[in-house]
Amino acid sequence: MRREYGSRKFPIWLIGDSAPEKWADVLDSPLDPRHPVRHNIWTPILDGIQEQVFLADRRRVNTTQLYVRNAVQDHQDKQANSALKWQPKLLKEVCDFGALLAGYTPRMVFTFGQFAFEFARRSLKENPERKYTHWTTKALGQEFNQRVEDFDPGKINILPLLHRSIASLFFEAHKDFTGKEGGNYFNYTAEKIASLLLEHKDKLAIWIYGISSRVVFNKKRRTREWNL
Repeated sequence: MRREYGSRKFPIWLIGDSAPEKWADVLDSPLDPRHPVRHNIWTPILDGIQEQVFLADRRRVNTTQLYVRNAVQDHQDKQANSALKWQPKLLKEVCDFGALLAGYTPRMVFTFGQFAFEFARRSLKENPERKYTHWTTKALGQEFNQRVEDFDPGKINILPLLHRSIASLFFEAHKDFTGKEGGNYFNYTAEKIASLLLEHKDKLAIWIYGISSRVVFNKKRRTREWNL
């Protein structure tokens, strides 16, 4: 499996957990679109973002440029570091990723799950450091909300999303992340992210533009003018 794909220069990064143990030698890349996990954790959010942004402003996120990476290659590196103090091998990964962030300064870093979120936090030297198991679904939802409120298009913003829990514990995960009975995690996150993108649309080089049209009437015929 490749370590990464997409453009490091693109303002939006997706950071997964680790390569699936059973499929690491078969899949091509992190969050490989042939694997159902990607579509459980990201596709519904992306679809909601694209629809809302297009309806509001006739533009879409250019997903061909998304930078995608796993926090670590080997899932055992995650399992061996559940304590507060991480081992040297993983600390080097944290340092390397921190250098990558500093070198390219993405504006939105979406992390999937508790481990990827803590990994990214440590890479940006956020304090206090936590056991990654500290980040329950409820805690991730609270962090997501706060970080949306504090979003700054001039800096690196880590925005935590859920990983497998949204598929395996989906009723509980929807409620805990959104803080609402009957909440819909996918709609909730898509709406908040789309609002951020629209608010800061002129500061984010992430777009492809659609075609808008208006119908022009005259006495003899109706014509449609297309505006690119």
